[in-house]
Amino acid sequence: MPVITLPSAQVAAGAGHLPPVCPRHGDPAVEQRAIKLLSKPPAWAAIFILGGGILYLIIVLAVRKTVKAPAWPWCATCGAQRKKLLAIGLPLLAVGLLLLFGAIAMNSDSSAVLALLGIVVLIAGTIVAARGGVLPVTGALVSGDGRYVEIKNGSDRFLMALHQGRARV
Repeated sequence: MPVITLPSAQVAAGAGHLPPVCPRHGDPAVEQRAIKLLSKPPAWAAIFILGGGILYLIIVLAVRKTVKAPAWPWCATCGAQRKKLLAIGLPLLAVGLLLLFGAIAMNSDSSAVLALLGIVVLIAGTIVAARGGVLPVTGALVSGDGRYVEIKNGSDRFLMALHQGRARV
């Protein structure tokens, strides 16, 4: 599965500029979703986590590149994957919170173990729910300079549909 690189202008142009095929899975698109694609934070910004999360957040927001895709091809597999991850992650978050608050309310010898378990479940739920977000499901990221959208593990079928569309123009 190749990394597919698309010009940001083509993605931002909307319907008619991308084939009706999911870029990630290669399945026919069941809908066109308006999504906002973002760039990864630069690796050097991680050092600012030590200075506090707010400093890191300010730097990441300042250097982040954004591409608004008004008609991103979204297939049934994308929808099913998103629903599955959210259906697992969100209940894990709730159980983690219940365990954590239950441990605080119990105030017994086993409270520390229960609180630790709650924190672990909370972290696991956060990770799974975050992977169910629109951006991780699409696998698309904006390049550091903002000129391209890169799709990790892109579909060969999307790539063929993209080249066939260019040949007809």
